[in-house]
Amino acid sequence: MNIRKKVVFSFVILVVFIISISALSMITTYHMKENSSFAKQVSKLINIQEDMNELINIVTVENSLEKLKEIKEKFISYENDFELLREDISKKDHKDLVDYILPNIRQNKNILKSLNNLFENEHTIELIFDDIYKFQNKHIYHNELFTKIYPKENEKRKLLQELIFKTNNLTLIQEFGNLRYYSKETLYQHKDTKTFQKWITSIDEIISEFKRNDNLNLLPLFTGYKKTVEIVGNLAINIHNIEKEEKVLTARLIKILKENRDVSTAIEIKIEEVAEQFLSKVSFIEIILVITIILITIALTLYISSKLTSIIRKLNSGVKRLKDGDYSSTIVIKEDKEFSEIATTFNNMAQNIEEHQNTLEEKIKLRTNELQGALENIQKQKDILENLSNKLAKYLSPQLFESIFSGKQDVQIESKRKYLTVFFSDIKGFTDITDSVETETLTGILNEYLDIMSTVAIKHGGTIDKYIGDSIMVFFGDPLSNGKAQDAISCINMAIEMKEEMSKLRIKWQKDGISKPFHIRMGINSGYCTVGNFGSKNRLDYTIIGGVVNLASRLESNARPDQVLISSETYILIKDNIQCEKKEELQVKGIAHPIQTYEVISSSSNSTIIEEQTGFNLILDLNQIDKDNIINILKNTIIDVEKNR
Repeated sequence: MNIRKKVVFSFVILVVFIISISALSMITTYHMKENSSFAKQVSKLINIQEDMNELINIVTVENSLEKLKEIKEKFISYENDFELLREDISKKDHKDLVDYILPNIRQNKNILKSLNNLFENEHTIELIFDDIYKFQNKHIYHNELFTKIYPKENEKRKLLQELIFKTNNLTLIQEFGNLRYYSKETLYQHKDTKTFQKWITSIDEIISEFKRNDNLNLLPLFTGYKKTVEIVGNLAINIHNIEKEEKVLTARLIKILKENRDVSTAIEIKIEEVAEQFLSKVSFIEIILVITIILITIALTLYISSKLTSIIRKLNSGVKRLKDGDYSSTIVIKEDKEFSEIATTFNNMAQNIEEHQNTLEEKIKLRTNELQGALENIQKQKDILENLSNKLAKYLSPQLFESIFSGKQDVQIESKRKYLTVFFSDIKGFTDITDSVETETLTGILNEYLDIMSTVAIKHGGTIDKYIGDSIMVFFGDPLSNGKAQDAISCINMAIEMKEEMSKLRIKWQKDGISKPFHIRMGINSGYCTVGNFGSKNRLDYTIIGGVVNLASRLESNARPDQVLISSETYILIKDNIQCEKKEELQVKGIAHPIQTYEVISSSSNSTIIEEQTGFNLILDLNQIDKDNIINILKNTIIDVEKNR
């Protein structure tokens, strides 16, 4: 027998044992499920019985006929549930094959006997409930009558007491005292027929006294009072008798309930005992099977592993020799036929490797050269694409360039509505200067101006829409946005910094020979715009359109030199962070109502001081200067100016 057959044989043995354990597990699971289901049913049965007992306790104190009827209906519902559970528990009264192997709680004689006691007691409880229900109905009915009639009796008794005392007849007064005592005894103390009869007798004595004294005025009142007393007294006695009957039934019920609790406890204890016996027997069988499997597995493993170890050592030795380049070595395996065939195949493979080694090395060299050439071509193409990408970046705003090349935005005709803050600026009188300045110089000035302003716009997160000669159009809020208010604040800070940079450029250009100073005008507006790609399939322009854009352009054209003019929409967004001054309303073309404008004065983070006069320019960045040194310079400068005054 070869190793594979031995392994298969071992596997079959293990499968048999596994099937045995699985079968035992299935039987165990089945029985545990049966026992658990039975235990739940018994528990539910006991709970229903407790609920029924609780309803009985409620019935004895209930004073409403309507609620009493509801309790009766609920009790009947519990009875039905109890009977259904009883039928379900009693269904399996015969043993099946599994029950002969392992004990079943359902078949335990002691448990069945205890359950029968529960069922019999339940029938008694149902009968007691019916009796208590009937008595309580009478009790409520008599109580309601007593509640209606007793106030009349009490009222009549008080009236008669006043009349008796007015007669000043000691015999009548004394007898009426007896009457009051017997009424209290009848209605609240003894509540028996004997006391009630004394009450009636006392009334009769008073009536007789009236007749003896020919005092017939009060006689009709006492005669009517006697009839009322007869009704009230009989009601009190009947209520007392009903309560005594209920107490007897309740005492009987308490005895049955105690017996039921004892039976329930016995059932639970017996269920636990049967469950422990069941688990002990199952555990013993499982231990025997597991030990047997372990012993067989160890024996088979040791035997097969010893054979496999010998074969693996031979194969490992042959592989090492092949790795070291000894292609002439052979492997001989006699322990197993199939491994012997593997060894033969290995020996043939070693011979083939030696034959094809030289050819393989030549092919590898050839393929390596081809791959190297392909990599060089790929690198050239990559460099061309990077160069082209860098060139294209000069024609697009950084945000737009990044969104396109990262794949976040498609290059196609589409647009969307977004809340933006739009900025326009231009150099005042730039067109007039072009006639007096050489084209080369003007080009250098314009490029320098646009380069610095573009750097400022990018620094603050603005999207540069376009350059129109000396005009710049920038918007905030697309493709990236920090929120309406923050976009507007960033735009204002950008405008303030552009104004500062323009002051520095004026000083520089004056030194370069540009006599006429340059001043910029800026306009800002906020609102919903249409933003996206506009144009044709062959030529697209990423820009914004809408009334908000037109108003921003109108604000820029109405601004004074070096003035940042904003709309009320923008002012609302930045008023808590930027200092502004309210300006006059403007009537602009295309808008029917006047536009309220504001001039930006400074921001809370502005640390630059700029002062310009004819022959005088001052620019101070408070975050960068040596303040003590600058103060000394300014003081010395003031002294020199005063000397030449």
